[in-house]
Amino acid sequence: MLNCSKSLRLLSAILLVPTASAGKIGLSDFCQALAGNWQGEASRPKGLVKSVRVQGLCSDDRRQLMLSVSEHASHPLSETWWFREGDGEIKLTYFNGVDADKYLYFTLYRQETGFSLLGKGLVQQRPAMIRLNFSPQGSGWLWLQEVQYLDQDDDDYRVYRGIALNPVGEAQQAP
Repeated sequence: MLNCSKSLRLLSAILLVPTASAGKIGLSDFCQALAGNWQGEASRPKGLVKSVRVQGLCSDDRRQLMLSVSEHASHPLSETWWFREGDGEIKLTYFNGVDADKYLYFTLYRQETGFSLLGKGLVQQRPAMIRLNFSPQGSGWLWLQEVQYLDQDDDDYRVYRGIALNPVGEAQQAP
């Protein structure tokens, strides 16, 4: 018989499996969708809302995407999210000019009309499942950075930070 902790971890593992409408994909469509210049607001739960700009650069072969988030999003310097496709997974190199570079591996899924990257790593020195969701919002995207800590019996993801991505030049939409 499984104890409560193991039962909850098993349930969590089941919940991590993408829905039937989700399918594993390569970087190409995601890269093309996020390429461009974006503006919006970023915030952590119960945190300050900050205006940000995001530039998405997609390589010619659409196997690399670099998202550069403007200064003051998390640190006084800008942060860069560099996604690269290879060996059946997406490698992320994250750097912000303050902390040591972070390297994570994700699986990219198409979910309905959006995208979701799912991987495992450390968040605030704690082991966690990390999900980066990009959901359509108007003519832009809502980028939710979510975590589920593996060192506690929690059965759902928590929003770590959200960023609204609206095409530059468009008025920002109220939630």
